[in-house]
Amino acid sequence: MYCDFGYASKEFDGTGSSRSSSLYSPASARSRNSEALSSTHLGGRVGSKVESLSIAARDVDRQIVSMTIAYLNSEYPSLSHTFIEREVRALRERGVKIRTYSVRSANASGRMGNSNQSAAEETVVLRAGPATLLKDFVLGGLASPVGIVRALAASQRISPPGLGYRCRHVAYVIQGIRLARRLVAEGIEHVHVHMANNGAAIAMMACKFDKRIQYSVSIHGSAEFFHVDTWTLTRKVEGAVFVRCISNFCKAQVMHWAAPASWERLHIVRCGIDPEVFRPRPLRQPGPLRLLTVGRLHPIKGYTLLMEACKQLAAEGVRFELSMVGNGPLMEALKEAICSRGLTDRVRLIGPLPQEEIQQHYDRADVMVVSSFMEGVPVVLMEAMAKELGVIATRVGGIPELVEHGVNGLLVDAGSAESLADAIRVYAANPDLCRTHGIAGRERVCSQYSIAGTAQGMLELFQKYVGIDRVNEHK
Repeated sequence: MYCDFGYASKEFDGTGSSRSSSLYSPASARSRNSEALSSTHLGGRVGSKVESLSIAARDVDRQIVSMTIAYLNSEYPSLSHTFIEREVRALRERGVKIRTYSVRSANASGRMGNSNQSAAEETVVLRAGPATLLKDFVLGGLASPVGIVRALAASQRISPPGLGYRCRHVAYVIQGIRLARRLVAEGIEHVHVHMANNGAAIAMMACKFDKRIQYSVSIHGSAEFFHVDTWTLTRKVEGAVFVRCISNFCKAQVMHWAAPASWERLHIVRCGIDPEVFRPRPLRQPGPLRLLTVGRLHPIKGYTLLMEACKQLAAEGVRFELSMVGNGPLMEALKEAICSRGLTDRVRLIGPLPQEEIQQHYDRADVMVVSSFMEGVPVVLMEAMAKELGVIATRVGGIPELVEHGVNGLLVDAGSAESLADAIRVYAANPDLCRTHGIAGRERVCSQYSIAGTAQGMLELFQKYVGIDRVNEHK
């Protein structure tokens, strides 16, 4: 299938019509922040008519963004957060200058692959030794004693009760001052944070310390919705210049916890992948149904139930194989479960792999299985659908916005091994259905979940809320 992405080449005012570009500074643009976007869906559907902000036609003047935005995450890069690295790359391709920051250094698996290794090398890590943090705190206090008092007071207002939480929020202030000093030194006035975890808390403290800085946040779920109080989700949302939600489900959850006055600053920009990188897999080879999982080996992924489903199918004589790519705290328990259920000849634990090597497993697979108890919108599902695999996924979170039951995949009940087994039986009985669903799945990804649409949506949010100097570059 051919995917036509086009290229965003004019500035849009949120109504679907273009307006001429003009030079303006971040400071002057911030006066427009109170203007609500007329659509809360940005990007996502590239190459089709939608109610979201539109993508411009080809053969018009390109605009190059000339301000620098900081991207902050608790750990960057990370194998489980490859969508952030892709988003950064796609925005840079559109001329946005991005400086990446991480609270802590990437671990060994996070550095796997060429793109992640490059991302790790260029990322500024905030975590430092006591002497460095003390130096930043003292210099910050000398430069702005009022700023330190303001940040410390804010940290205690948002902190959950308990000495441990209060001390942790003081640590966020210290790291926030370190971040603010670095941002100001580099002339950066806006930081965008993925996830409403400790990275967002540090960004908040940086903004309290130095009011020249502002922040925005991307909410993914499901972790944010499990830790609403301890992660102070409401405060982080209400303090942000804008909040990007990755799905309708995600936006609805944020609306539940945030004051109605902040709802107009909530916008949907879906995560995306590059369908030209994830091309359709080769034609299926004869043999057993080849199942695949890709993700962290964590209890929330429901893999124990998947082992139960596999045990049922093996007892029935259903021909299948399962490859599980990933690492995590369930590794040893899964090894034991595979042995105790007599699945050693059917289920393989592959371990963590870089993106370049995961492609080989997609090419060999027939079906991607997501058995999670809760999810946001798994990017691995987008990748599998772009590869034209059949997909089986639990009906949780934002998954039903991506997978349409019986059209581009099969949705199953969460927490049910029998439901998982039933879906696998359907594909095992009719392997050609994998390709039928896969073709429809690729169409869904191309039209609604491309990285081009993600980058365009984020660019339009930055233009609207942050203010970006623009210059024209003629083709």
